[in-house]
Amino acid sequence: MKPMTIKPIIYSALLMLGLTACSLNEVPPSALAPANFYTSSSDAVAAVNSVYDIANQVGDQSRNFIIMGDIPSDDMNLLLNNADRVQIWSFQTIPTNGVVAQSWQILYQGVNRANSAIERIPGITMDESLKKRLIGEAKFMRAFYYLYLVRWYGGVPLMLTETKTLNAGRDTERATAAEVYAQITKDLTDAETALPDRFTGADLGRATAGAAKGMLARVYLTQKDYTKARDKSKELIDNASKYGYGLFDRYADVFAIANKNGRESVFEIQFVGQGTGQGSGMTTYFAPENSPVTGRGFGSFYPTTELYNSFDPADKRRELFITSYVNGAGQTVNTFQHFNKYVDPAARAFGDANNNFPIIRYADVLLMFAEAENELSGPTPAALNAANPIRRRAFGLPLNAPSAQDFTATLGKDGFRQKLYEERRLEFNAEGQRWFDLVRTGRLVSVTKAKGKTNVQETHTLFPIPQREIDLNPKLTQNPGY
Repeated sequence: MKPMTIKPIIYSALLMLGLTACSLNEVPPSALAPANFYTSSSDAVAAVNSVYDIANQVGDQSRNFIIMGDIPSDDMNLLLNNADRVQIWSFQTIPTNGVVAQSWQILYQGVNRANSAIERIPGITMDESLKKRLIGEAKFMRAFYYLYLVRWYGGVPLMLTETKTLNAGRDTERATAAEVYAQITKDLTDAETALPDRFTGADLGRATAGAAKGMLARVYLTQKDYTKARDKSKELIDNASKYGYGLFDRYADVFAIANKNGRESVFEIQFVGQGTGQGSGMTTYFAPENSPVTGRGFGSFYPTTELYNSFDPADKRRELFITSYVNGAGQTVNTFQHFNKYVDPAARAFGDANNNFPIIRYADVLLMFAEAENELSGPTPAALNAANPIRRRAFGLPLNAPSAQDFTATLGKDGFRQKLYEERRLEFNAEGQRWFDLVRTGRLVSVTKAKGKTNVQETHTLFPIPQREIDLNPKLTQNPGY
């Protein structure tokens, strides 16, 4: 992630440090020794900026968050022109899959950059409050990268120091998933006390204390620690004004470029378009194939018909799909349904859009609270009051006025749980969350098999450890079923 005003040149010094890596086995620095780089506060800021930057590279313009988060589910189809993606979509992934290997490698690049910053910034003579904040940001991002690693791959090698030798990591065994989650929790707990409540101006988009709390709530919910998930979510809800959080009145406003890092943003990956070289490609990936969007739409990923038909026709969220477009000749071309959530009319080429990519929205915090509260106590007034504004917004209704669309206590615990699952699917479509939600709720096999993906097995609640990593490190063991 790149705070909005950062230019590509700001990373050049970090790249010289050899802080990029292809795997755990990272080539040591050759052009500029880290000890000679980490000497000033500007070096520290550049180092932490480079930690954020990796999030943009998990596939071109973060596309692997979609490929591994939405494609292996009932939400999304794809053009059948890429063998690695087809494997993931059809639940036939093998250990040599290129997407799986790329995600592992890039996420560990992020871990190593964070480790370098955490290890070396304390030795810089600089403003202590800025130092504390930057270390907190690096810990937040290390937790962010490990949270994707542990959910996608299970227990992974837990690297907490900077890679300094060619053979580093080649004899590191996998930690247990519990150990990885414990480290994630520690990093986020440290971050929530080190980070400010808000940023302004050029620093908008950096991790805040609220982002750390929101990420902790996600960690706890994933682990089914409903008490901690409820309590951490409630901290954000009870202090929403302090952190600047709230819901937009209209669902479409959440994704408007003018509202980037707005009140519904808890944490999002930053992109800056319009010729900066730091833009998003999501618009192009989702646009109908050969449509004139950003020069030429790729049509790579599109919603299943079943997802599209799951929306009530009156649901305003359905308006963020399209079934036609205007071609270069000004003619309307009818097509099947496409996602239209990430739109930048000013973008003229692939990777030039100004849209951010959401990781945690305030709506997610509300639904996490409602889910955790329901698991503990059923559909209490607090749980219903958290979920219903999202439901009302979906139908264009006032957020704070009771409506016929509201969930009620008559649903009971089981019924409300199912409604929350459905609401998450509709609310967070094309945001890389569906596979994670199906896995953590134990429904991946039952849901996707019922919808025609007959290859799916419990094996697919994790991805394989990349074969290249096992070849480099014989102490790595493969996940069951691969």
